[in-house]
Amino acid sequence: MIEDITPQYDFKLNQLLNIIENKIKNPINPGNQKIMIFTAFSDTAEYLFQNVSTFVKTKYGLNSALITGSVDGRTTVPKLPLDINTILTSFSPLSKEKSLIMPKSPHTIDILIATDCISEGQNLQDCDYCINYDIHWNPVRIIQQKDVAGQCRKLRL
Repeated sequence: MIEDITPQYDFKLNQLLNIIENKIKNPINPGNQKIMIFTAFSDTAEYLFQNVSTFVKTKYGLNSALITGSVDGRTTVPKLPLDINTILTSFSPLSKEKSLIMPKSPHTIDILIATDCISEGQNLQDCDYCINYDIHWNPVRIIQQKDVAGQCRKLRL
């Protein structure tokens, strides 16, 4: 029976795609399409990356990235180095001073899907929209994720 549950019929995933689409069409800050999606589990992050990155690349031409503690980073930007610092700098070019660190790279990432491996010590305040896809049992981790994104609008699915 579980084989019948495909992304097409995954209600929670489709709700997420609707929220992403609404944010892109109605940005909080004009021109800012950045969305950070936190999940507690790396396999969920992989699943979201497969589905969300395809959706936003096909429909809006936006790039996505995946960062978990268990796999190398991934992104839809061709030939972008997959280390965490390059991905985070491409996601948050103002707060990470991309113009100084990577002055020749025109690439940006608009959707970042990550586990809490980036929830401490990162300045990603270019993002104004943060979604907790699933919530960890420890509320301190939610607070740490908030600190990463600054004053993002928070949604929980």
